[in-house]
Amino acid sequence: MSSTKAALKAAKAALDSQNWDEAIAQANRVLQTDAQNYFAQLFLGRALDKQGQPAEAAKAYEAATKIKPDDDQGWQGLRSVYEAQGSTKVDEYIPVGVRLAEIYTAKDDAHRAHISISKVVDFAREFGSKVQYARALAVQLPTSPIYPFLEGRLPHPSVTYTRIAEITEEAEVERINKEIGERKTRLGARIGEVTTEVKREVYGKSELEAVYQNVIDWTNEDETRRMYEEKLLQHAYDTLVVLPMQEKAGKREEVMKLAHGMVIIKHPFLLAWQIELEWRNG
Repeated sequence: MSSTKAALKAAKAALDSQNWDEAIAQANRVLQTDAQNYFAQLFLGRALDKQGQPAEAAKAYEAATKIKPDDDQGWQGLRSVYEAQGSTKVDEYIPVGVRLAEIYTAKDDAHRAHISISKVVDFAREFGSKVQYARALAVQLPTSPIYPFLEGRLPHPSVTYTRIAEITEEAEVERINKEIGERKTRLGARIGEVTTEVKREVYGKSELEAVYQNVIDWTNEDETRRMYEEKLLQHAYDTLVVLPMQEKAGKREEVMKLAHGMVIIKHPFLLAWQIELEWRNG
């Protein structure tokens, strides 16, 4: 038996007997002469994790995923390390979960691929912010690399887009209120100017209108479609109001087009009719 095989066997035995220090020592012995040894990195990651060194464990597992990117063991170890750290590792957890789903997709294992995606969503819902939760939900959408394989097992896109819209709306309102609350206490601050400034920043980076459009495109329910057409017009109009003068022209055309589309089908949304009647004759 070669020294490498002997050390790997000793590391595995140490793991089985929960002798973490010995497992680390034996794994490192292998890595000193063979840094690309996959199982040594796995054993090292496991021992470091059990010893309470998550950052170092993650490094070992990351090294393992680079050696064999299409094997699930390194990614599973990395996911486990992140799971134990909860809210501090949501951003890192999401792509790891997606990568595992891709690996299982390549193996035609729909069950495990679906579990991986479900874990991503559940983890972000429990530990993440609203923005992180919305980002996790997006892995279930047609834009996700695993959607074609898991279509039928995942929620219909209209359901997911609607949930993302709800979460993003809440996050925007919270951010606007928080920023206004903080900035209005500044010396010389005027509430009107502060409100416009904050909304301009938030709406300028907002993805809500794109999400609303996706709800409209995917839903099969007329009532839902009309509601989100109203939301889309309202958000576009609110954004137009706070834009600097030199940036208004393009947004104004967009708002007028949305309003005109609603008037054409005689949808009773007051804002649309006001824009159609007042702006086109203004």
